[in-house]
Amino acid sequence: GAIIAYAVMMPAPDEAHLLNITVAPELQRTGRGTALLRQLFDLARVWKANRMLLEVRPGNAAALALYRRHGFAEIGRRRGYYPAAGGREDAIVMAREL
Repeated sequence: GAIIAYAVMMPAPDEAHLLNITVAPELQRTGRGTALLRQLFDLARVWKANRMLLEVRPGNAAALALYRRHGFAEIGRRRGYYPAAGGREDAIVMAREL
């Protein structure tokens, strides 16, 4: 009955924007993130999206590795995108063709 993972994705013309994907810490590295991403790819295709976009913190090595494993590539940066202790943190913008 507990939530172990969730994702939030928004459709846009020709694109899907992955806003959030989370897996409970004790269940990370068990394939759940991959399974969730695959479902999101399928849903984005139903929406007729040609690519998926996302932003990720540069220091989030686990997320970066997951996204790269699934074909995402860095396409830019958003300066000061995330609030952080003592200021703001950049975001890496990534995209994957569907």
